[in-house]
Amino acid sequence: RELIDFSNAAFYSSSLGIAPNISRDKKHPPIERCLVDGKWIGRKNETEARRVVELLAEIFKTRRNNESIGIITFNSDQQSHIADMIDKAAARDPEFRSNILKETHRFENGEDTSLFIKNLENVQGDERDIIIFSIAYAPGADGKLHTNFGSLSQEGGENRLNVAITRAKSKTVIVTSIEPEELKVEGSKHLGPKLLKKYLMYVRAVAKGDEEEARVILS
Repeated sequence: RELIDFSNAAFYSSSLGIAPNISRDKKHPPIERCLVDGKWIGRKNETEARRVVELLAEIFKTRRNNESIGIITFNSDQQSHIADMIDKAAARDPEFRSNILKETHRFENGEDTSLFIKNLENVQGDERDIIIFSIAYAPGADGKLHTNFGSLSQEGGENRLNVAITRAKSKTVIVTSIEPEELKVEGSKHLGPKLLKKYLMYVRAVAKGDEEEARVILS
């Protein structure tokens, strides 16, 4: 239920009936956070892209039920950069290349479950067992964190966020270079950036197993 609780509270006034979790694995929470020291340069984040590729390789080696995988980011430049880094990793590592080939045209019971790499604007309708989400936004070369979030900052951008954060069926892994408090979004005209900050706070709480903090954020 952790995968849907935030959207339920933020977008549906907690009106969705959600079944409780049957069991809980505290060592492997359904939302995990990877905090890296990335920089936002040229509309992309090199460090986060590299970490996404590492996570992908780890999942290939450790998944138990051949879970399907999707990768989401906020903009097309980071999306393309991640795709390029996956290609480079595949060229270096035969085992990784073999796994990528298996995931590229994957169908189960007639349904396309192939690995995808998409951005906020074109991910609607896609679901995978595991979603890796690269936030990408980070301080630039000047050390300043700029708060222009593209389509998320526009009117209705919060709906794109809602779609993006509800694509996972069993686990979401958030790769980020910032703490939520670094986002100064109080003056944002639209709701999207403000909800992103709250979501990152929620992600941190769930990832560290702080149920009370997660409840406070949801309320």
